[in-house]
Amino acid sequence: MFFFILPLALLAILAVLAVATAAAVFRALRGALALQKAEFQITPDVIRPGEGMRVWARVLASGTEPLAVRAALTCTMLDHRPRRLYENAHALIPVYGRPGEHAVFMQMPAYALRSGAVGDELSKLFSEDAHRLLISWSVDFEVVRARRPGVVLARTSIPVEVPEGQPLQADRAYMDQLIVATCRSMHSDLVFNWMVRLASADGAIDPRERQLLHEVLAASFGVADAETADARIAVEMQRDLQIDPVVLRKHLPQEAMVSLYRFLYAMAWRDGQLDGREHNFLVDVLEKFGLDAATVKQVEREVVEGVARHAQR
Repeated sequence: MFFFILPLALLAILAVLAVATAAAVFRALRGALALQKAEFQITPDVIRPGEGMRVWARVLASGTEPLAVRAALTCTMLDHRPRRLYENAHALIPVYGRPGEHAVFMQMPAYALRSGAVGDELSKLFSEDAHRLLISWSVDFEVVRARRPGVVLARTSIPVEVPEGQPLQADRAYMDQLIVATCRSMHSDLVFNWMVRLASADGAIDPRERQLLHEVLAASFGVADAETADARIAVEMQRDLQIDPVVLRKHLPQEAMVSLYRFLYAMAWRDGQLDGREHNFLVDVLEKFGLDAATVKQVEREVVEGVARHAQR
């Protein structure tokens, strides 16, 4: 039976590939028959945040049916798969007195991330992969039939270089949301103790870190009074909760340790800097968890991607 099923499975896969190939060929032929010429251009192709550029196309139809051109300024983060962070679509306007020419003015957002590797100015923790994600800007063109805009006759993409854009920086609001949500869901004295120790690893707690600790105490433990919250923080600064790694791994589910590490990573990333003592504390916690390298990299990548998505809003 196995030898009978296997050829059928292969035939099914080949059939799907054949259909996909035929569809691609059909689209290419349809575009070739409908278009005499399709040219695209952006000026300039190197741009700074807040600046504008002229987006231009010249398309000539083979028949009498009018054509339309649309374009989208997009920002994509390239990881193991592309992730669209930003998109601003425009319909190009026919240029008066120039048959077939269309143009529009586009503006690069003032907060645009710069092209290239993200996180390259942030302190590196454990995963090099988290700092190898790439930001790519482009203008993506589509030529469609004016009366049937769902029929795409041609597509092309022109890269836009943004060398002076913003580097990826820690988004405090996003980080705080992630941290508070984690602490609320776990509602653990151990989690809060580690959070206080991480915040005070350099010998003192920054006022902004203290405010975050107050928010966590209010959300997770119902402590709303500032004086009571400060007293709890002072107690946690003096406590060093040592936990046997064997016991920790036996009684704490894998998903809980992953959530804890995500929270600690976000906490360390929050100010974009990593003190040596903070690094040592995180390494010690990570050794206790015994998480594999692939899981650690995935957690770090998720946090970086979340920051990138929020930076483009």
